[in-house]
Amino acid sequence: MKLLKLIKPRNMKHLLAAMALVGAGASLTIGSTFALFSGTEASSANTFTTGTVSVGSGAASTVCALSSLMPGDSSTNFGSGSATLTPCTYNVVYTGSAPAWLAVDVAITSGSTVLYSGIATGLQLQVGVQGGSTVMNGTTYKVVGGTDTAVAAGVPITNLLLSATPAVPSAALQFNINYLLPLLAPNALQGGSATVTLTFHAVQSANQPILTCVAGRQCNTITWS
Repeated sequence: MKLLKLIKPRNMKHLLAAMALVGAGASLTIGSTFALFSGTEASSANTFTTGTVSVGSGAASTVCALSSLMPGDSSTNFGSGSATLTPCTYNVVYTGSAPAWLAVDVAITSGSTVLYSGIATGLQLQVGVQGGSTVMNGTTYKVVGGTDTAVAAGVPITNLLLSATPAVPSAALQFNINYLLPLLAPNALQGGSATVTLTFHAVQSANQPILTCVAGRQCNTITWS
């Protein structure tokens, strides 16, 4: 009968070394797979946009040219005179996305022969919103306090408030210029002409109270630009 061969001390050292390597390998394997639990989550997109403030009328400015009038001639809605001529009419649409104050600037210029002289015997103009405020009547407009102030040819009137209520998106206004050449117009006006230019503009109403401003009058408490 053969006896089992005993492991010599030299071979025992090799075995222990091998076992040590296996143990080290196991230790390395555990270390390579260890990690802290963690997680990430992205928030949904947060987008900030600004509103828009704009006026659409085909152009920012519109022009009404008046000529060949005879004394006594007037447009249909002036209220006196012949009431046979067609007023200048413009349809203005507020195209912004946020509520806004609307205003108009009025400028009158004359040709080489003056037609608009700013006096009672010269050309008279009524400028305003259909069914709303009138911003010029005859030859005058109203300042903030309500005082009638003469409109001089070549000197624009600015910031005439169209409504005390902010315009909302897609709001439409019909703007009219009615006119009269009085029967007492002097002979010096023969061959005269005048051009009326209206410039519409809008500004945000948010954080801008109108304070003492009244529709149809000049309003300078609002920052228009």
